[in-house]
Amino acid sequence: MTIQLYCMALQDRSDRVRWLLEEMKIPYENRFLKKDSGDMDTLEYRSLNPQGRVPTVVDNDLVLFESAAICITLADKYSYGILAPKLDDTKLRAEYTKWMVYSVGSLECVIARMFTHVNTPQEKLITHEYVQQQCEIFKLALNPILSKQDYILSSGFSTADIMLGAVIPGAHDYLVKNNPPIAAYMDRLMKREAAINANVF
Repeated sequence: MTIQLYCMALQDRSDRVRWLLEEMKIPYENRFLKKDSGDMDTLEYRSLNPQGRVPTVVDNDLVLFESAAICITLADKYSYGILAPKLDDTKLRAEYTKWMVYSVGSLECVIARMFTHVNTPQEKLITHEYVQQQCEIFKLALNPILSKQDYILSSGFSTADIMLGAVIPGAHDYLVKNNPPIAAYMDRLMKREAAINANVF
């Protein structure tokens, strides 16, 4: 059965799931929903995702929402030991898990403010100042690693790079611009065939 990927657009939080599926060459179908048309409030969709949000994935009898959870599960199922480190490689798996959680728990929750807390000029100013300050902290974690290796894990490209790569551009001016380690990292990610096919950027 082809995986069903419920989303609103190519560049919402479904982008990282789509990118992963392209990397793994797993057949999938985009199921685009229109919020204004009530597509996310139907009983059918609410039975898949009670919150009425995207993305949601249906893979046979497996139904998942939350992009990080989807990517962790699909990478383990279809690319275990390749895009997802094996559990018995304890140190590498721990690093992988850390960055998967970091991508949404630290990075995205801060960056997302720039799309929600900007209703007035004053609010926009405060939000951007906050994000800029936080991005300086993020650089303390990311720059030392990306200055010495191509990807976030020493083993090479993984699903953690997909998660980070899909989130970082939201704060381009504060994380990527004038910051060679992350700029080079993003350049590598943006050139990946799967990312291009998934229309992530």
